[in-house]
Amino acid sequence: MSINYGYYLPLNASVFESVRFLDISPKMEGLGNDEKQKTDREGTPQWVVSALVKHHGSKQETEVFTLTAPQAVAEGINKIEELTPIRLIGLAGGKWSKAGTDKTSWSFQVSDVEVVK
Repeated sequence: MSINYGYYLPLNASVFESVRFLDISPKMEGLGNDEKQKTDREGTPQWVVSALVKHHGSKQETEVFTLTAPQAVAEGINKIEELTPIRLIGLAGGKWSKAGTDKTSWSFQVSDVEVVK
């Protein structure tokens, strides 16, 4: 499953030289007692996959990817050991900027994660 927002464009997985799994956690929205796990329009939960990525010719850095998937898929991904090399399936990226600033940031989404064999 993937998030289909108009400003996300498919990216080739080779945009990263290497990707190593760090963590998966629920993507939350709201504050305090109103905080809950974010879902898509169909009610499928959203998750944040954290990974250590390396762009060609640069240092490793932490990046996060949004994954929309059922609980069972997230539980399977959660069994991946930390720093295991992974492949990002359905990688897409979008640029955005906050109102009142000219700073542009990237956000990423994936449709699945698999261990590199």
